[in-house]
Amino acid sequence: MRYCNIWASIHRTYHTWIKTSRPFRSSTPYIIFVIAFSAYTDQFLYAAIVPVTPFALQQSQEAGGGHIASHSQIQSWTTILLAVFGAGCFLASPPWAWFTDHATTRRRPFLLGLLVLWAATILLWFAPNFATQVAGRLAQGLSSAVVWTTGFAVLADTVDSGSLGEVTGYVNLAIDGASMMAPVLGGVVFKHCGYNAVFGLILAVLGVDTICRVAMVEPPQEEDSAVIPKGEVSETTSLDLKSSLHIENVNHASGAESHRTKAHLPAMIRLLFSVRFVAALWGVLTLAVVFSGLEAIIPTTVHTRFGWDSEGSGLLFLPLSLPAMAGPVLGKMTDTYGGRWFLAGSFVVLCPALVLLRLVTEDRVDHKVLLCFLLFAVGCCMAIIPQPLFSEVAHRSRELSRQDKEAGRGSRKTRSGGYYGQAYGYYNMAWSLGNTLGPLLCGFTVEASGWKTATLALGVLSGVTALPVVLCCEGWWFDRRREGPTRKHSGNR
Repeated sequence: MRYCNIWASIHRTYHTWIKTSRPFRSSTPYIIFVIAFSAYTDQFLYAAIVPVTPFALQQSQEAGGGHIASHSQIQSWTTILLAVFGAGCFLASPPWAWFTDHATTRRRPFLLGLLVLWAATILLWFAPNFATQVAGRLAQGLSSAVVWTTGFAVLADTVDSGSLGEVTGYVNLAIDGASMMAPVLGGVVFKHCGYNAVFGLILAVLGVDTICRVAMVEPPQEEDSAVIPKGEVSETTSLDLKSSLHIENVNHASGAESHRTKAHLPAMIRLLFSVRFVAALWGVLTLAVVFSGLEAIIPTTVHTRFGWDSEGSGLLFLPLSLPAMAGPVLGKMTDTYGGRWFLAGSFVVLCPALVLLRLVTEDRVDHKVLLCFLLFAVGCCMAIIPQPLFSEVAHRSRELSRQDKEAGRGSRKTRSGGYYGQAYGYYNMAWSLGNTLGPLLCGFTVEASGWKTATLALGVLSGVTALPVVLCCEGWWFDRRREGPTRKHSGNR
């Protein structure tokens, strides 16, 4: 009888908490926190295992297991496991993005992705052979796609368009925090406590993420949030629409049949009928190639030139990641003043900063200081770039949803929030592709032609990317110049 009373008391307390905490659990600050922490968890799981994998494979080989890889193959298998993660994330993005927009709520795919993440972690922990390791990495890539598609779609549904840059800064801050903390914690725990303790740490972070996601309540969506009422089209909207029509080269006089044909295509394809959107994806791809390429070649380069071990090379990523601490402030600035020139300036500065890395050639103090300074400059640029690109992707989703509803094609199969899931599916595909190509291209370039050629290639890629982003970000640049002064960026993007 006493146990029944205790259970009844717990049950009443739980239901009371569910009702009283609902306003908090559906509030915008809490949703932002949940999405940021889910991104933190995703990056933490990835980064904590990266420095552990080679040593775990080595221990397995020395213990006589021999079922994962021989000693000579350890580096190759480690590279393959990293590439498999990126490939899994890339391949999972399109179907998951479609599912995100066609599910009745974002919550369902978001929680389903959490189950996949648990499965991936268990697979990686108890993998009896290399094939299971590959399966675990593929599952981890799928769960990462959930965060970058469903999670960001929830964020775009919840946050006002004029604040997306600032909010993205908080998400990037969480990601960079995980990038800095996870390798250090994973390496230290593995060295002193062993392989199982590393996954104990990972499960602790994953447990907190699970509680936060389950507690989150998705806010209701306004049915006509993307529709512009007739007679209320502002001058700002008119300018945006003109720019969009010009950049997409739509001829209403003679292309009506073509327009009707496009309307029957899936939204996943029609999203690409915008040079502005494609230019944003190219910027995401370039950013991922630069970041992952540097991750791949810096440790080996400083080990060769300076004799630094894993601890020294890990600390070298601090100047690359610390500028992300200013992400929310930088995002607020891009929301206020527009992202075009922030983007263009960042890519332009990236070009010489990356090229000048070729000057770091000797084991001297001035060369080490120069390396840290240049990496800090690169980090500042990389802290600015994601926010306006995130807003550009959201703009395309709202634009396509608005066009469909104004034409009487309001989709009954997707959420009223628009096509955010599919738009951010492309964002994730671009990032995953860059994250896969960067290490491969830079690694092979360093091996074939050296450090100088690799940094030159990254610099040229960044400089070239400045051109499409300055022309296409926030609309076709030449149209804006003909229309006169640009609008004030007050959040109506």
